[in-house]
Amino acid sequence: MAVEFFMRKMTDNMEYGTIAHWLVKEGDQVAAGQPLLEIETDKATVELEAPASGVLKGMRAGVVPGAQVPVGETIAFIAQPGEEVPALPPLGASEATERVEGQRAASPGVGPKSPSAGQIRATPDVRRLAREMGIDLSWVSGTGRDGRITNEDVLAFAQAGLGATESEPPDKETEWLDLTPVQKRTGERMLESVQSAPQFSLTTRADMTNVLNYRQGQKTASAEPGSPPSITAILVKLAAQTLKELPRANASFIQGRIKVHPQINIGVALGTEAGLVVPVVKEADKKSLLEIAQAIASFQEKAAVMRFDLDDLSGGTFTISNLGMYGVDQFNALLNPPESAILAVGRIVKAALAMEDDTIAIRPVMSLTLTIDHRSMDGMQGARFLSRLRERLEQADLTDLY
Repeated sequence: MAVEFFMRKMTDNMEYGTIAHWLVKEGDQVAAGQPLLEIETDKATVELEAPASGVLKGMRAGVVPGAQVPVGETIAFIAQPGEEVPALPPLGASEATERVEGQRAASPGVGPKSPSAGQIRATPDVRRLAREMGIDLSWVSGTGRDGRITNEDVLAFAQAGLGATESEPPDKETEWLDLTPVQKRTGERMLESVQSAPQFSLTTRADMTNVLNYRQGQKTASAEPGSPPSITAILVKLAAQTLKELPRANASFIQGRIKVHPQINIGVALGTEAGLVVPVVKEADKKSLLEIAQAIASFQEKAAVMRFDLDDLSGGTFTISNLGMYGVDQFNALLNPPESAILAVGRIVKAALAMEDDTIAIRPVMSLTLTIDHRSMDGMQGARFLSRLRERLEQADLTDLY
């Protein structure tokens, strides 16, 4: 009996997969577990494997690179030689079109396809917003008093994708870029982040003399080629130790309660051509510094080609985002839902510090900014976490971390 080859749900938030590349063709003999298709999800490019052994048959029309296939949709069948399979309807854009039209119909301020006649009721602020967004207000339906157009109407109109009027000549200098699945999902999650969690940030500076001396010692002592553990790897290890000591930063606020996670899984934000990904070092508190460094190096290799295992990108309980290598001094990161804390790390710069004996010394310092969900932690708890992490960076015997 033929077995359906369908779009599996690879992540919790996945609604569809985008076909990237077929690894086989119709009529090929395939084995159970053999990769048949590469797809782009909201997190990474992954392979779909054959659910059974047999011949790939009845491939659905339209399942070509770039096509978006909803989760659960049948793509083809794995059948035995000579076995007939049912014909599948072509993969069309009707479902996506219905979703967009439904959003437009449900959104306030989304008007008809032709401009309205008559007086446009809008305040100067609303008119200025429309000009900045390139929107003709005659196309926007007002939901305010007496049909007045509000800022919300303009934003809803833009979000529905209607944009400027069709009668306007195309701007040849304007470039429109499609979002990758990763970029789209990142945008959705960051919007969710700022809308769902009351966030605040605390910043401190750490004297990195201890860390830099350790790394220099590793370079000198190592007889094997290669770099010493990166600043990020050291931060992951020391943050894991601090989270074990102060577990409230390793939590999520869910349905009115604080869930303190039993495992310490630290995500490391990485920038890629496809967008931001956050692979996770699982049980970082139980790993040596060397194991953490190796895990991050593996993530960087996978990020270069966007070939992650889905397990790499799930289960995070705390995130570190280090932009120091790009010359950033300090920044505030947005929470990675449903996590309650994220650490933003700046570059190491030389700065004058007042020492305990009241002398001034030039030292390498690095900013550490902790963004917190105020429902899970208060300022005192956040400050305590930053203080203990700074102490570890400045005073810990890093040779004991292996």
